[in-house]
Amino acid sequence: LKPLLVDSLRCKSLKPEFAMWLWVLGAAVLGLNVAFAPKLLRGLMEWRRKRQKLDEIEKQYETLRSVRQDAVYHHGWANSRGDYREAEAHEAHVMEIDRKLKILREQFDAVSAHGLSGLASTGCAGAYIVEESSRENAKDR
Repeated sequence: LKPLLVDSLRCKSLKPEFAMWLWVLGAAVLGLNVAFAPKLLRGLMEWRRKRQKLDEIEKQYETLRSVRQDAVYHHGWANSRGDYREAEAHEAHVMEIDRKLKILREQFDAVSAHGLSGLASTGCAGAYIVEESSRENAKDR
């Protein structure tokens, strides 16, 4: 006795025309994968580089915001003590940080809107905020 289940699960032979179209469809899908895989990989790599650059800019921005908050606090503290010369130095420092924050905001907006090519179009390609040290600003470090 044969079990009925085995007979119902047996593959029936495919018609030759259907088998041929199945092979053609499989080859077309494989061909599309081969044709679009490099483009997909380039897109993913570009997205990853863009996210890394945005994260880097955001980290610099948050660091500068923290430094600005400290400088504003010290400015108020110097004014309350009557040390107006030091207060002016802190105010100048806050203004310099504001300038740097504006540059970083422009870079972030350019990268968000246009990817890494946005930096080149804004003239900020490879631009980083660099701290300048001078004898006047380096008081008691």
